[in-house]
Amino acid sequence: MSNETKPQWYEQLKTPPFDKPMFTPQMEQQVLQQRLRKQKQYRAAKPLQATAIIGMAVVMAVVLILAVTGRLGTDSSTDLAGLWLRNDDAKAWEPHSVYMQHSIPLIEAIPGGDYQAGWASSCYWLLNIPYEQLQQSTIQITATERSTGMTVTELPETAIDRTMSNKDSIRFGSDFALPFAGTWRFDVKIDGERKGDVVFEIPDSDWQIASSFEFENSVITGNNMRMGYVSSGFTAGKPNKFLWHLFNVEKQAKQIRVNAVKQGSTDVLTLLETRLSGSEWHTTLPSSMQLPESGLWRLLVYVDDKFFDSMVVVVKEP
Repeated sequence: MSNETKPQWYEQLKTPPFDKPMFTPQMEQQVLQQRLRKQKQYRAAKPLQATAIIGMAVVMAVVLILAVTGRLGTDSSTDLAGLWLRNDDAKAWEPHSVYMQHSIPLIEAIPGGDYQAGWASSCYWLLNIPYEQLQQSTIQITATERSTGMTVTELPETAIDRTMSNKDSIRFGSDFALPFAGTWRFDVKIDGERKGDVVFEIPDSDWQIASSFEFENSVITGNNMRMGYVSSGFTAGKPNKFLWHLFNVEKQAKQIRVNAVKQGSTDVLTLLETRLSGSEWHTTLPSSMQLPESGLWRLLVYVDDKFFDSMVVVVKEP
């Protein structure tokens, strides 16, 4: 295609679709290398797939013969079917970063850095569907933890636009911020319809207690020039006043939510949910919060349902 015949939007494809640097060229190369490895693995696996199909057919034939001859009772056949279902469920929760459809990678996810529970590490997503088929659609990603069944929003419903286009696929980023460690399944939905999933084992992060920093003659407990509060702290079972400070909040931000998870637990409590007000750069918010038990707690702050930051605090005995 000559420069004279290229559409106006052609040059836009060279621009990353992120509002901040989330992925390095090395990560892009990792995506391509991973795709090549997966393609080779699946081509090599085809003879094994055929063998597996034949083996399953043999097993089914044996079961049918045993059932017809009366040597397999109803209870046994039910147990066998249940075993297959349990095995299928276990297989569905095996960690995988690529979702295949008709032997072709449909969804690929590459988290950045050493991802851990309680912190955002960003994730690079590839959906191998041409933009032209999705330009009037929305995409959403939810994450479900296996043992608890808890579901959180990884990517709010987002309109698919031209900035996501990348040759014969679309690409985009998400925060990859989970509240606690565990096996998490990420379901990718287009216009509300599930297209596939990836599964990751999310390890726990360290529980280093938040430090303090000074700002405008105040001592703030939290993460330096990102977020924190002014307060005497938490005492188990007793409410206390907190003056929140959030920095570099988007101008259109409207809502804040503070969740809390105790160390060693998977119970997520909502401590605060209210509207935001303040300048674009610096927002303050008076509030009252309390936690029920002493120990270490991680506070997870969300702005408009999007992960913002987290910190670890000590809750004292009453």
